[in-house]
Amino acid sequence: MRRIGWQPVVALVGVAVATATSPVAAPAQSDGPAIYRAKCATCHDGDGSARAPRIASLSSMSTRAIHHALTAGSMRQVVELSEADRVTVAEYLGRRKLAAASIAEGTRCRQGATPPPPSGRDWTAWGGSPSGTGGRTAEQAGLTAAELPRLVLKWAFGFPDGTVTRSQPSVVGDQVVVGGQFGEVLSLDAKSGCVQWHHEGSAAIKGVVAISPPRSDGRRVAVAADFRTVVVALDLETGALRWRTTVGTHPASNITGSPVVHGGVVIVPISSMEVAAAQSPAYHCCTSSGEVVALDLETGAVRWRHRIIADSARQIGTTRAGTPIFGPAGAPVWSSPTVDPDRNLVYVGTGEHYTSAAVPHSDALLALDLATGAVRWAFQATADDAFNMACGVTKGVNCPTPHGPDVDFGQAPALVSLPNGRQLLIAGQKLGVVYALDPDRLGAVVWQRRVGRGGALGGVHWGVGVGEGMVFAPISDRITGIDPAGDAAPGLHTLDLATGEHRWSAPAPGCPPRPRCFSAYSAAPVVIPGAVLVGGLDGIVRGYSAGDGQLLWQFDTVGDFTTVNGVAARGGAIDGPSPTVANGMVFVSSGYGLFGQMPGNVLLAFGVQ
Repeated sequence: MRRIGWQPVVALVGVAVATATSPVAAPAQSDGPAIYRAKCATCHDGDGSARAPRIASLSSMSTRAIHHALTAGSMRQVVELSEADRVTVAEYLGRRKLAAASIAEGTRCRQGATPPPPSGRDWTAWGGSPSGTGGRTAEQAGLTAAELPRLVLKWAFGFPDGTVTRSQPSVVGDQVVVGGQFGEVLSLDAKSGCVQWHHEGSAAIKGVVAISPPRSDGRRVAVAADFRTVVVALDLETGALRWRTTVGTHPASNITGSPVVHGGVVIVPISSMEVAAAQSPAYHCCTSSGEVVALDLETGAVRWRHRIIADSARQIGTTRAGTPIFGPAGAPVWSSPTVDPDRNLVYVGTGEHYTSAAVPHSDALLALDLATGAVRWAFQATADDAFNMACGVTKGVNCPTPHGPDVDFGQAPALVSLPNGRQLLIAGQKLGVVYALDPDRLGAVVWQRRVGRGGALGGVHWGVGVGEGMVFAPISDRITGIDPAGDAAPGLHTLDLATGEHRWSAPAPGCPPRPRCFSAYSAAPVVIPGAVLVGGLDGIVRGYSAGDGQLLWQFDTVGDFTTVNGVAARGGAIDGPSPTVANGMVFVSSGYGLFGQMPGNVLLAFGVQ
């Protein structure tokens, strides 16, 4: 899964409140925790037998969605609350007032969206395309290294009440489609930032909003997958809902990666919050499995479902507190899939397993049949990596013995071609190692190179970028690594694509004097002709020369911005996705108020002056 650090789960509820970025006052919570403990905690914080979502999952939902569940949805028949109590507990879990405005009508464009025909210049998936490379040609980018110093801020858009801004914008012509922390999906005009259409969802959109080719009716759709595993297809021109499918089958299921669309199918990765639920000594850890689900693009119906762990969990022991231990479990898919149409495959990376029961496909790269979801081959980089968030400083009862280092694959594997036509599959691991696999030899290792010390937050966290004959690997090394005695190497490291030999490194510059600042690169990079762009945990996005690492351009996103929609907005740490580069513009999502990092709620658009 996308790691939420070693903080107590309940801390996730308050992290969004303790900022000054929101123009709406935080709701009063004097009664919220008490109501939750009295009416909700037995199921949601219990041993797991009630199969109810954990509090960390609830806190990812919008206040409006939680209130709806208590008033007219799934919880209406389960718990009796007065309307006042429903509002109070919804605001406590949702972290903002129920009446908070979303998008002001004054920000609407005078004309709606008019999507152009599909073009190779579009940015339609994580990393720009279903191949996941994060590399852009001159035609696709509309921007070269020589033009980087002339980039200036064109507009800023603020997300109301936001603290984590991590959805990677998609671009189709002059249309920008992006998700928000509370489930909103927005279509913005690339030139001005005005709102073309707006869809109100119920939980965070953490990945890219994928754009489809034309369907049988000639219309294209924007496909968004939210944290509570709801996938929606929205008409690209109007934002109208075409279908809605919930893909998770376990109460702890969630989605942090991005869907990808190919050949009439939507491929969706599924992760799990059990890694966090295991912190509770009462929780019966663990029973979930990472999954990959294929949906029909026309209807949203499930075509196939692949469980990373084939066997269902069973009791394998008890903790020292006497609670049952289940397994096998884990191997979440919290990154994004990569499509290989020539081989009829989809590639995914997996995470650690949660209990001591062995899992052959954890910490692995898998090749699944695109038509059926069956495993065609697998490469496991690290065996026996058993870890959950009980393995913190205090080593809770649900921590496996022995426990592993937590070294997931958190990136979309990048399918790339060498000049001679040979293809490689490139992926970086939180271990701090980059691998090149041969997709024609069942994932045989062509080369591998350690570039960082590694750790639970990377090592390579969200991915590498490939272009210009090189692999660009951002390294975080923020926390104690796999080898505590090793030297941390936070920065951008460059390897030869064909051989893996080191080319150059750009160490992460020291932080400016600001709180919650870290000198490290955790977000994925994007490569354009002659340059690579990457955002830092210090809140600064930088462009380096691809040839020698010379700094060509930088912009500090930490600060207050005047926004086109009138929402008070501030930038913060840049984590998760790479910048989006398309049609001569650069789009940067800024703000990541998790792991003690700087919160923020702004989308920034840059163009050449």
